[in-house]
Amino acid sequence: MPASAAGDGTGFLIVDDLVDTGATARVVRAMLPKAHFACIYAKPAARDEVDTFVTEVSQDTWILFPWDTEQRFVAPLIKGGGR
Repeated sequence: MPASAAGDGTGFLIVDDLVDTGATARVVRAMLPKAHFACIYAKPAARDEVDTFVTEVSQDTWILFPWDTEQRFVAPLIKGGGR
């Protein structure tokens, strides 16, 4: 979405699950500088990029979200069980 299509972001609420390095947040800020940016988890490298966050976690913490842990079929490497 071009920045001109949304104005300056006044009245917008942007919600993300995690701000990690801040790369995405900086792009969003450049497009919508007056939008309110909220997230659930903020890592130290990027917590200043958001207006509101629920929990700060260490930079080396890996968060597994339910949508990242869904069971999926993985084909066997060797047919017949390797025998």
